[in-house]
Amino acid sequence: MVEPREFRKRIQEIVSQDYKVEFLGKNFDQIVSILTDTKAGKIYSWVNEVVSKKIQPIFIGSEKQYKNWAVSELFTFRHQFSIGNTEYRTLLVKVKNSIYIEFHLGNHKYYDKIRKELDLKKSSY
Repeated sequence: MVEPREFRKRIQEIVSQDYKVEFLGKNFDQIVSILTDTKAGKIYSWVNEVVSKKIQPIFIGSEKQYKNWAVSELFTFRHQFSIGNTEYRTLLVKVKNSIYIEFHLGNHKYYDKIRKELDLKKSSY
């Protein structure tokens, strides 16, 4: 099992920037604490590949505002995994040509909420 504080520290070390990444997600610590070392290792590898520019980002040309930026100024990277029968998603959000600002971890319901905020998902209504 993985300790949440160490998990955050390890991600921050991989990203290697002065700006602190914000770790977000409903039940973030609870989810991290049930990760096996193998699953955590896969997340660390994924973050390393993102930082090494080996993974293509999701980019939306929207002027919708997200915190201090327009969505079009952001890159989002997605990784999915499951524990038991539950699917989880991680999203790493980066300002184009600049800093990583957020690391999200949550179940599919949380993921849908963040996708809507980032204009990555249009309402089906």
